[in-house]
Amino acid sequence: MKSLLVVLRSPALLLLSVCIFFIGLGYGLTLPFMPLFGVERAGMSPLSLGIFMACGSLSGIIISTLFSRLSDKKPVRKWIIVGSCVSASVGYVFYANTDSYIVLMLVSCTFMALSFSAFPQLFALAREVVEREASEDVTVVMAVLRALVSLAWILGPVMASFIIYQFSYTGLFLVVSLMYMLVAVFVLMIRADESREPGGGTELSSDSVRSFKRLLMAPQIVFSLLAFMAFELANTMGGIVTPLYVTQELQGGKLDVGMISGVNAALQVPTMIILGILAKRFGSITVMKCAGLFGVAYFSLFWFTQSGWQIIAIQIFSAIFIAIVLGVGMTFFQDLVPKMTGTATTLYNNANIIGSMGGGLLAGAVGNYFGFKIVIACSAALAFLGFVLLLVPNANKKVVRHVGGDTYES
Repeated sequence: MKSLLVVLRSPALLLLSVCIFFIGLGYGLTLPFMPLFGVERAGMSPLSLGIFMACGSLSGIIISTLFSRLSDKKPVRKWIIVGSCVSASVGYVFYANTDSYIVLMLVSCTFMALSFSAFPQLFALAREVVEREASEDVTVVMAVLRALVSLAWILGPVMASFIIYQFSYTGLFLVVSLMYMLVAVFVLMIRADESREPGGGTELSSDSVRSFKRLLMAPQIVFSLLAFMAFELANTMGGIVTPLYVTQELQGGKLDVGMISGVNAALQVPTMIILGILAKRFGSITVMKCAGLFGVAYFSLFWFTQSGWQIIAIQIFSAIFIAIVLGVGMTFFQDLVPKMTGTATTLYNNANIIGSMGGGLLAGAVGNYFGFKIVIACSAALAFLGFVLLLVPNANKKVVRHVGGDTYES
């Protein structure tokens, strides 16, 4: 409650809360329907759709990583967010007015790729503001902000269905374009102390590149990234197979699928806040180690389910698993790499994107050749792998020590 009051009393955090909710709502409005848009309006085949989405994601990962380093060395984080949001707004205007595959691909790899920086940089900016105004409540406030994204995902798909029904995909993309433009305006209104250490130039010298590579190769970074990728692989594979398993194996209906998704999303919001409080008390690494155990428990129980209501009954395990990975996970990475909040948050975000992309491919391949049960078993194995990776001694060091400028030591 104290952390919630901190957010409500701070104009900067209130504006950031609105911005984060809008970005999350933008994702919730568009991502579930992008495959349908590609197939129904742009006439993409499954292969061309996969290439379209993969190229856009890879371009976004590269660009957001480059911007993350720049944001940690120069006081430009606000301008990166503004530029990313304006780019997204322009990109969605293109989406609303074309069905050409070539144009959509170019927009995806340019304007939309540039927009990938908005989400991690908003949370990096939020971390800086929270440390300035409520440093003792960083973990809890960040968990509250991350819970707003889950709340947006509850509302987004329902709102999108209504908008598409009334105004088609054109209306949907124009609404999202307006939301991103509003975020850009709100961010300009936020006062942020973005002072950087001297010597952090924008040029990517050979020493700077070597220092960044040294950071990426630090054992605690490597093991943490691999663990998060394993968690997201498990989460994505489970998310893809659940509706198929319910409808094809258990002979359930769309109502069952909707109930499962709704219960899970609703549980995530309070769970993230509670876990943020626990992470503040016991440390983010302690809570993170529990993620894999809840993932294993969920997928193991899932294996034995024989009806839709049984899957609904075990959603608390899935909600805790997802809440730890997506909620506490962000703070965990930010704590791991101090004074490089933008880089840390982008690494976390990119690990989730890569895991999500890989999870989609693995779920399709394994499900096609071995069946849905094996996909569930693979998800349990991946959750356990993530748990083991976080137990590796080198992964338990709390931080990568900041030496100065762009240099870090493990």
